Amino acid sequence: MRKIITLLASFLICSSITAQVNASQTINGIMKKAINDKKIMSGDEALGHLLINPNPSTTANLKTATSTETLIGTTTYDLQSNAAVHATRILMNDDGSMAGGWSMSQQYNTTYSDRGTGYNFYNTSGNWDAQPTTRLETSRGGWPSILVCGNGTESAITHNTDNSWIQRTFRASYGSGLWEEDIVSSQDSMGTYSYLIWNRSAIGGIDNNTIHMIAVTASSAFQGTPFNGLDGALVYYRSQDCGSTWDRKDIQLPTLDTSMFNSMAGDVYAIDAQGETVVIAYFNDWGDSFILKSNDNGDTWTRTTFLDFPVDKYVMDSGLDLDGDLEMDMVYSTDNSGAVILDANNEAHVFVGNMAYIDDDLADGASSWFPATNGLLYWNESMGPDLTPPTVQDSSLWYSDHMPVIAQAPDLNGDSIVAGVDSVGGYALYYASRSSMPSAGISANGEIYVSFSGYTENADDGTQVFRHIYITKSSDGGLTWRNPVDVTPHDVWAGMQECVFGAMHQIVDDKIRIIYQKDFQPGLAVRGDEDMVDMNDIVYLEIDTVGLFDATPLSNNNLDKEFEFSIYPNPANNTTTIQISSKINERATISIVDMLGKTVYSTEKDLLVGLNTENINTSKLKTGIYFVNTLCENKKISKKLVITR
Repeated sequence: MRKIITLLASFLICSSITAQVNASQTINGIMKKAINDKKIMSGDEALGHLLINPNPSTTANLKTATSTETLIGTTTYDLQSNAAVHATRILMNDDGSMAGGWSMSQQYNTTYSDRGTGYNFYNTSGNWDAQPTTRLETSRGGWPSILVCGNGTESAITHNTDNSWIQRTFRASYGSGLWEEDIVSSQDSMGTYSYLIWNRSAIGGIDNNTIHMIAVTASSAFQGTPFNGLDGALVYYRSQDCGSTWDRKDIQLPTLDTSMFNSMAGDVYAIDAQGETVVIAYFNDWGDSFILKSNDNGDTWTRTTFLDFPVDKYVMDSGLDLDGDLEMDMVYSTDNSGAVILDANNEAHVFVGNMAYIDDDLADGASSWFPATNGLLYWNESMGPDLTPPTVQDSSLWYSDHMPVIAQAPDLNGDSIVAGVDSVGGYALYYASRSSMPSAGISANGEIYVSFSGYTENADDGTQVFRHIYITKSSDGGLTWRNPVDVTPHDVWAGMQECVFGAMHQIVDDKIRIIYQKDFQPGLAVRGDEDMVDMNDIVYLEIDTVGLFDATPLSNNNLDKEFEFSIYPNPANNTTTIQISSKINERATISIVDMLGKTVYSTEKDLLVGLNTENINTSKLKTGIYFVNTLCENKKISKKLVITR
C-alpha cells in the first residue's frame, strides 16, 4: 500500500522530499493512499542514493538503426499489466510467422464488458492480418499469454472475470483454424473452480509440449478465500501435453507460504522456460525478491534471493526504524515491474525497476513511494544470493550494492535531474520507476538486449511527461551495458506519444521485435491518472540490431571498471584503509563527502598497476554515514563509509 511522494533532489545538493496530493488508488485489491498534506523529509537520504547510482548519461541517444512500426490492433482498455509485462505477448514460430496478443476492449466506457484477448497473426508472406475488433474468448477475460507448443497447438491462456477461472482458448494449428475453449483451474469436491487471476505461462519440456503456468488465488478484496492461510497465494500449474491435461495444479512452491508471506500480489512475477529448466522471478516491494528454479521440468525447486529486504513479513504501519532513532527509515526495493530470461546455459538473468519506500504514517494502513526514483536493476545467478542485508548503521540508506543499476531514464538537458514540465516532474501515475517495465531477449552469440519504458523529459504535453521505449545491450554476459537508446523518438508531432508495456521477443537475431502500447496522452484510463477513455494503439516495432549502438558508449554504471576499491574496516572508528585495484598507471582523487554533500577529506594519489592502499585518519569525523568517492580519468566510483564510536 503506497502513498505518492515526489522526489525533489539534485545530483549533489538536495534539500527536501516533498509530498504531493493525488487520488487514492486500489491496486491488486490494496489501497495505495495519497498524502493530503505536505511532508518534509530529509534530503540526505535522496542524496545518498544519487551518489551511489549517478545517472549514466547526460546526453540523448537517438536510434541509429532502421526501425519500422506497424499498427496491429487497438484497445480502449489500456492496462496491460499491474506491474511486470508479459513476455509471451509476442511469439515467433520457426517458419518466421508471428503472433501478438494483448488485453483488448473496443468500448468507450469503464465497464469494458467486451474485454478479452486481442490477437493478430503475421503470416509467412510478411503481412499482419486485419486488426481485430472482437476478443478470442466467448466471455470477458484478460492478461493473455500467447503460446505455441512443439506439436503446433496455439493457445491464449487468460483469467476469466465472468466465471472467475483461468481458461485456455486454443486451436490445433497456429495461425489458422477454429478456436476452442477449456478450463484450466482446478475443481473442489463441490465442483467449484478455483478463483485464479493474473496468470503467466511459458513453454518448456524436452519436446516443447509442457506449459508452466503461475497465477494468484483471489484475495478477500476480490471475494476470494484464504489459500492455506494466505490472503492471495501464488500457485503453480503444469501440463505436459500442451494443455490437454494438467498433472500439477494449485501447487505452493517452496517458501511461498505463511512462513514468508502474509499475502501475495498479482502481476509482480515473471516466468521463463527452456528444455527441462523453468524459472520464476518474484519482484517484491516490502519483502524479499527472489527466483525459484527447477531443472527437472517443474518437479523440484530451489530458491535464490537476489534482493534481501531488511524485515521479513513486514506489516504495514508497524514502522521500519532499524537504527532506533525514532524516525522511520526510507528503503530501496523493487517497483514490482520486472523480467526474467534464461540464457543458453540455462542461467537466469533478472531485470526490475528500482523504487524507494517509507512507512512514515503508522495509522493510515498505507506507505509512501517516490515517483522520481530512477534505475533499472540487474542480477544474474553468477552473482550469487544477496547475503548482505543492511546493518543498523546504514539502514536509513539501505540499498543493495549486490544488484547494480544498469540503465536509467536519461538526463536529457544535463541538469542532473530527470524531470520535466515543472519541479514536480509531471509524472504519469504508473506506480513505477522512471525506468521500468523491462523485457529481455538474447541473441545466438549471447548478447543480452533489454527494453524498458523510460521517462523522457524533453517530450511532454504541457502537463505530463511522456515515456518512450529504450533499449540497452550487454555483449559480455551482463558485466557491462551500453547507454540506452530511445527507439521511439519519432518527430516532434509523432513523438508526443506514450510508449509503455513493451514486450520483447526473447530471440534476437538481426532484428529486435517488440509489441507495445501507444497513446497520445501520458498515463492510463483504467487506473492511476484515470484519464478519459480513448483508443490506444497496439504497435509492432521492429528494429535492426546492426548499427543500433554504434554511437553509444558503455554506461558509467558498469562492473568492469579500470579500477575498483574497497574500504576496511567499515564501519570504521579512528582509521580506515582504502585499497584501490588499478589496471593502468593513473592519478586518482580520493574524497570523503558527508550526507549534505560537503567534502570533509580529499587527497590525490598516483596509482600503479595492481593494488594500492591509502590509510585515512577518521578520528575527527562525526559518527554517521559518508561516501568515499574515487575519481580516475573522469570515472568515479562511490562507496558508503560508516563511522562509529
